[in-house]
Amino acid sequence: MPSAGSAKETGRYEGSRLRKLAVMGGSYGNVPALTACIAHAHAIGCDGLAFIGDATGCCGHSDETIALIREHFPFLVAGNYEQKAASNEEDCGCNYTNDEDNHYGGIAHVWAMKSLSAANRAWLGSWPDLAYLETRAGRILLCHGSPGQTNEFLYESELDDGRLKRWLDQHEAVGFVCGHSGFPWMRDLGAPRFAVNCGVCGKPDHDHDAAVHYASIDLSTPTPSVNIERVEYDHLAWADQLDSEGVDDVFTIPVRNGVWTCGLLSMPATERVLRPRPNGWLATLRQR
Repeated sequence: MPSAGSAKETGRYEGSRLRKLAVMGGSYGNVPALTACIAHAHAIGCDGLAFIGDATGCCGHSDETIALIREHFPFLVAGNYEQKAASNEEDCGCNYTNDEDNHYGGIAHVWAMKSLSAANRAWLGSWPDLAYLETRAGRILLCHGSPGQTNEFLYESELDDGRLKRWLDQHEAVGFVCGHSGFPWMRDLGAPRFAVNCGVCGKPDHDHDAAVHYASIDLSTPTPSVNIERVEYDHLAWADQLDSEGVDDVFTIPVRNGVWTCGLLSMPATERVLRPRPNGWLATLRQR
């Protein structure tokens, strides 16, 4: 279910020759971070790049960001920002439950629209809400929030393996990749099946680390190998530039120090505070 407009036909992409896939989302107009992620993906041997929504956002620079996506990403899925832009609506459609989070989400979206051309807005409206990527390892389902709803937040602390497996069964997929929440995670659903949140490539994940993230999937073996990639870029220079352009510091502070200033009040309390996360953090929490 999209956050705006009518549901579109599922996208279908051919990727049977791919050996390694990079999946990115949530660039939010952060041009240098997206550029660094693209370069990193190529450096580790990714021969296919997918973008799963929320290209634009609080950083502005929308047309520059779209130019990078047009050049490098053959596999696309719309996020709530694309759907709202195509419908020419001023709210971000983020699905926040807190008024303050919704306020700042709206500010980010309106700012992004100032640097988005009519032609690019129309192109964003052509992106599918869901897509199937057919690979040598099987079908990979690409979505933004969840396979059932563009702007659903799938948080690691609330994952239901049964629900994840039912989505794979429904779409006859070996795995699916989502984003939207900003917090990356990986879930083994019984080899070769998997689910992964790729994180976002335009914002840190609230762990005092300014680096950004995306997911890579090695398709060269019968069981796909999934990894969350961490990418550094010159975040301080970018934050200085955004400050000079008049971007609200509620958006530039996270770029500088890796700590979120908004969007937290709508998420589960567990997700707000457990940063950084060592391996096994969730199992340890559930044993308490």
